[in-house]
Amino acid sequence: MKKSQFILVSQLKDQLLEFPGIVSSLEKKDPFFVERMLSWLKSVENILSTNSISEVSEIAGFRSKILAGKISDERSFNAKKKQLRITANLLHDAQSCVLNVLLPHETKMNECRDITKQILALAAQKTTRLYTSEIAFEDFVQKVWWHIISDDDLKLGGVKLKSMLSEMDIIMLIADEIDIKDFS
Repeated sequence: MKKSQFILVSQLKDQLLEFPGIVSSLEKKDPFFVERMLSWLKSVENILSTNSISEVSEIAGFRSKILAGKISDERSFNAKKKQLRITANLLHDAQSCVLNVLLPHETKMNECRDITKQILALAAQKTTRLYTSEIAFEDFVQKVWWHIISDDDLKLGGVKLKSMLSEMDIIMLIADEIDIKDFS
């Protein structure tokens, strides 16, 4: 079964949107900066691991560098300063790693989004009423998808989407892009 590209892109974007707050915590000399960064790295690690993305090892490596900074023969104050410096030096590399994972998936999703918009525009021109107020939105979206894959003129676009995404992702894209008025 294909993993959800839609969810992966969304989760990685969410993580990147949290990143400026971590940088700001360094700027404000927040005493919990290191813990925030470790927590962020762990969250990213979980996302990458769940999706079997090999960069999980790179993120784990960043975490290990930070954690190794704690282990020191120096006095605890110097060890904390060392860990802070290590963490600060890893900020850009960690963010860059996540961005490099995100970009190809986001590009693919954007391409699929464009295909979905085109298919929906064609489907809206060809279709009689598929939506009524009595039908649940989820059922309506599913009905539109079934129409796409069963219509000879729309099927090719549906097959292209199926070759790129899981059916669940396709349904989520349709739900994102559909305008109910076009099918009423």
